[in-house]
Amino acid sequence: MTATRVLVLSSDRLLPEFLRRGAGGLRVDAFTDAAACAKGAIAIDASDHPVIVVARRVAGREASELLGELRAAVPTVPLVLASPDDADRTLARNERAAYLHVPFDAGELAQVLGVATRARKLVLVVDDSFLIHRHTVPILEEAGYEVVSSYDGDAALLVADERRPDLVITDVEMPGRNGYELCAALKVKDPHRPVVICSSLGDPHDLEKGFDAGADDYLVKPAAPDELLSRIKALLVTAEPGARERILVVDDSPAIRHLVADALVRQGFAVSTAEDGCAALDAIDAGPRRPDLVITDYDMPRMSGFELVHALRRDAALREIPVMMLTARDTRRDQAQMRSVGLTAYLVKPFSVDKCVAMVERILAERRLLAYKEASRLYISDGAARAAEAAADAHGEGRAEIETRAEEREVAVLFSDICGFTNMSSRMAPKDVVGLLNEFFDVMCPILRDEGGDIDKFIGDAIMAIFESPKESPRADAASGERDPAALRAVRAALHMQQALMFWNRDTGRDLWMRIGINCGAVVRGDIGSRHVRRDFTVIGDAVNRAQRFEANAPRGGVLIGARTYELVKDRVRVEEIEGLKLKGVDEPVRAYVVLGLVEEARIS
Repeated sequence: MTATRVLVLSSDRLLPEFLRRGAGGLRVDAFTDAAACAKGAIAIDASDHPVIVVARRVAGREASELLGELRAAVPTVPLVLASPDDADRTLARNERAAYLHVPFDAGELAQVLGVATRARKLVLVVDDSFLIHRHTVPILEEAGYEVVSSYDGDAALLVADERRPDLVITDVEMPGRNGYELCAALKVKDPHRPVVICSSLGDPHDLEKGFDAGADDYLVKPAAPDELLSRIKALLVTAEPGARERILVVDDSPAIRHLVADALVRQGFAVSTAEDGCAALDAIDAGPRRPDLVITDYDMPRMSGFELVHALRRDAALREIPVMMLTARDTRRDQAQMRSVGLTAYLVKPFSVDKCVAMVERILAERRLLAYKEASRLYISDGAARAAEAAADAHGEGRAEIETRAEEREVAVLFSDICGFTNMSSRMAPKDVVGLLNEFFDVMCPILRDEGGDIDKFIGDAIMAIFESPKESPRADAASGERDPAALRAVRAALHMQQALMFWNRDTGRDLWMRIGINCGAVVRGDIGSRHVRRDFTVIGDAVNRAQRFEANAPRGGVLIGARTYELVKDRVRVEEIEGLKLKGVDEPVRAYVVLGLVEEARIS
């Protein structure tokens, strides 16, 4: 047994005492609080192989909640669920924990803790040919697996009980118990452990017998090493508890629940079940995490599938969960009713398990893609998002690569920067620096967005925003019915940003100052970067450089604009002229203007 430190989370003293006796004198620490237990595990050196054993219920809290909290706090520490109920094996698997049946003896404890702390995946190879072992074992060991060998089915079953391998590879024709019988026996003991049949028997009926026995894969000898390793890797990844999404299967038929749940578990999903809509809602409320997909029957007692979908859609915290309906109802009226309540998909009974799994994979793949797209929009500018969508459209039209775009445009470029932020941040903790910047950007970015600005990038505490021609702006001038020019929207945004900073300082007790520079002119906008690694859709040119120089020369709390910008907005702003301003990198002095306010604001005052 490799574990040397056992932490027990339990409300009573019996479980820790049993573990102390069964663990052969190894140190056992008892806890009654999950947070304290996690803190204790963090304090233990990893070389001591800490493992946490969790009771079925602790201080009124269920094991699913406790295991979820511990998994989040100490993700690398092995967890073991100790329970007298064998039904909790599924719970342990879904929470990525080993299972220890209570009561247990020293041998059973040693097995469970040994498997929980095993550093490498253990593969059991079962074949009566010494030549096969001599060929296969080195391939698996070189790939990083620990390997144990057996030469007949009866002995293999005993080895599996003793060593608890993560995966079994078995021949079919062997003395005693054959491969089909061995596979069936292994699946009775642990239906989640992958079994691969590798045999010279390759006729269709042989493969059918293998899969009927519960095999997860079937390879015909001689199996190429690369093919064998890829199949093993795929099975071990999907067999990893919690490696994939959480699915709730709801059906009043135990047979249907078992059929669907078993098929999904074989694909690596974490699956729980409920017998009707009411039980499903209770399970979602009691669980530490909501399911990623609900699969439900239509006709059920207490609460039908239709009513369940309706209840989920009424709950703001649950309405985004996709729901797939299993139903014999297939009329146009039924389909319209399902669509009206927000059903994601439906599968008409009778259905094949393969079709059910394929539909689940499609629904979840679409959800992952949508979540990625929504999350990505926070990390790229609007212009870059449109460029990426154009690239995707080109790919969909069969063009392997779109042409690199480059065009000249007249834009207004705005740069803002917090005064003295570098010195201030050097005295702050990293978390505090990021927190302050994010609060600041939460105030400034909506102002830029409201004025039709495209936030091109953040450069530390600086913001670079682009204002394009009126046709690109979502904001319209109320008096004329036409959209305001880019220069005016940029200036208006800058003044509102300075005003918002004053209010923010007042509300938070801070004393931040900001400089803003704006310049209008021709820029080149297009794809900048590597064609193969990463690119950006941004603007470059002298107008961009000068905007940054104007920001550097702006007064604290002020807005400085160039001559071109002033010409475009001079009828709408009050300014103070600066003559002969020297900009870095510019040979001749330039005219610039400090913006004091908007003309319409002066009239109101």
